[in-house]
Formats: sequence, C-alpha cells, structure tokens
Amino acid sequence: MYTIIDLETTGGKFNEESIIEVAAYKFDGVYITDQFISLVNPQRDIHPYVEKLTGITSDMVQSAPKFQEVAKRIIEITSESILVAHNAQFDYRILQLEFKRLGFEFSMKSLCTVILSQELLPEQDSYKLGRLSRSLGIPLKDRHRASGDALATVELLKILIEKDINQEIIKRSIVEFPGESISSIFKNIIETLDNTTGVFYIYNKNKKLIYIDYSKDIKNKVIKLFTSKKFIPKYVQNNFKSIKVHKTGNIEIAILKAIHEIKSLKPKINNNIDPKLFYKIDIPQIVYDKKNFIITFSGKKDDEKGFILLKNEKVLGYGYFDLFNNINTEKKLNSRVVKVDECKKVKNYVYRVISEKRYKKLLTLDEIYKF
Repeated sequence: MYTIIDLETTGGKFNEESIIEVAAYKFDGVYITDQFISLVNPQRDIHPYVEKLTGITSDMVQSAPKFQEVAKRIIEITSESILVAHNAQFDYRILQLEFKRLGFEFSMKSLCTVILSQELLPEQDSYKLGRLSRSLGIPLKDRHRASGDALATVELLKILIEKDINQEIIKRSIVEFPGESISSIFKNIIETLDNTTGVFYIYNKNKKLIYIDYSKDIKNKVIKLFTSKKFIPKYVQNNFKSIKVHKTGNIEIAILKAIHEIKSLKPKINNNIDPKLFYKIDIPQIVYDKKNFIITFSGKKDDEKGFILLKNEKVLGYGYFDLFNNINTEKKLNSRVVKVDECKKVKNYVYRVISEKRYKKLLTLDEIYKF
C-alpha cells in the first residue's frame, strides 16, 4: 500500500518553512482507496514567489486548519503504507519538521518517484514532474497545487510499477528506517577513513555512483551520513556498497570539485550544497584589475599548493603544484589544470572566495611566468 503525498509550503529559509497545502492519496497499486486534501494555515507569511507560483495567498489560508489540526488525519492516511512523493526528500523533510514542532517524531518507509524514474525511465530528458508528465501523456491539472501534483504522481507511479516487472527496483529504492544503531559494515568502513579534507563518492551494489559530498573532516561527515535518520542519508545507507575518497587539502577546492562533479557525473541523489555559497554577488574589482591569475591554497601535502585558475573573468579549473617551476609557462600550467564547467554556481562560489579573501595568495599569470 502506498500514500502519495504532495505539499506546498510558505517558502523562505531552509527548515523554517511551513505547510500551506497538503494532498494525500492512499493507493493500492491499482485504485485510490482514500484521500485527504486541505489548505493549512501556516501561521506565518507566504513568500511572494510561492504566492505567484501556486496562487495560494495568505488570505486563502487564514481560516484553514492549522497543522496540529490535520496532523492526526495525515497519520491515519499514511499508516501501514509507504510514503511516495516526487522529490520525496523535500516532502519527507517538511513532514518531519512539522511533527517535530508538535513534539513528535515522523518516520516511515518512503519512495521517491524522481529516483525511481531515473532508474526505470532512463531515456527521459527531464525528471521534473511537469516535463515528465507531458512526455508520458499524464494529465496534469492545477500544476503547483498539492492535489494536481499528487494525482500526477499517482499516475506516474502506476507507470513505474508496470515498468518494474519483478518489483526489484521499487523494493531496492524504498528508504527504510530500521533504527539508530550503526551496522558493522558501516563501522568497518569508518575505521578505514581519515579526518581529512576532500570529496567522497558513494556507490551501490551495481557499482553506480549514487552520492557525492565534501567535508573538512570526511570521517566525521560519513559517520553523520551513516547514522542520520533523514531521507537522503537513509537512502544512501540502504543502497551503500562502497566509498571512494579524493583528498583536496583545502575546503575551497573540495567544494568547487563537488559542485562540478555533481553537475557532470549526475549521482542518483544528493544533498543540496549550502545555497548561501552561491548567492549572486558582484564580480570583485580585483577580477577586472588582474584579469588572468591564480588564487592559492594549502595542498594535499606540506610542500604542495592548490590553486584555482581564472582567465578573463572565467573560472577555468583547479590544480596543484610543488614549485613555481611546475607552472611557469602556459603549457605547464594548463597541464596541471583540472577543467570545470563554469556554471552559475561555480562562478558565484569562486567570486565569493575571492571577495572574502579566503585564499593564501593571488598571483597574476605574468608574475608566475617570470619564475
């Protein structure tokens, strides 16, 4: 039995959102057997962007029930079922947040139709609900309203169930919450890790990359990942087979590398890297003044330096060198650079590093070529 849920929220800062609309459909794999749809009074302002996107205004929810008044019904309709949502980590997080405010813990088996669609419908160009629905011929009425999106997800789940002939992929994709104790396999993995700075990669039993993350202390970050009860960590735990670590020596290159590789390698699931790192800022004046330069950081070992290369206001990539003799010509420098795709996140992040002077030295290429 499944309960397909969609939530609309106030928007705003992470973990400060509140639900403004909920739709839940109990589904036995063939028929909808129960449903619950309601606006919810969030007792806080709705972000203007959300009002424009959903059409739900503060006036509309003023007389709606508060979350504590609908919480019991949500528990009833989700009981003895698997929670299903499109981008389930969002809906699951919001439900956990709302129940936590009431002093209760929300925990149930969950299934994400984005992840499932990536597995069972690999030919699709996009896995956003709107585009996916159009591609599959699924009627989608009242887009960005809870009921419309939830009903489209019901129809999508029907297709996915048919595609998964042996039900093996669906079973493997269900996120379960067996308890808080850490398993022996995770303990053994943790013992092999160091308290180092870098990027780590998680693979499933089919040797497919499912997760990329970065940290100043990889061992501690992995411990948190293996013990967390949140949606994304639980998915990683349930599908974990192996881990690979790439040391970077500094957090700046670790973040840059993670941004680039999440975009290019497209792991199955990922936490959103702190969005505050990518807020758009004005191009620092020094970028205009210096034009072609590197900024340096500590390297992976004591006698090594890491660097990020910029040319003509563009972020070209990062690399490492021991002596300036390693990079004192254009050919030598280019041979050391790991190129990155300069998306908005990459550009905004590096500009922020420069603006906040979170580097050791800034050296123009003319200065470097004189060594």
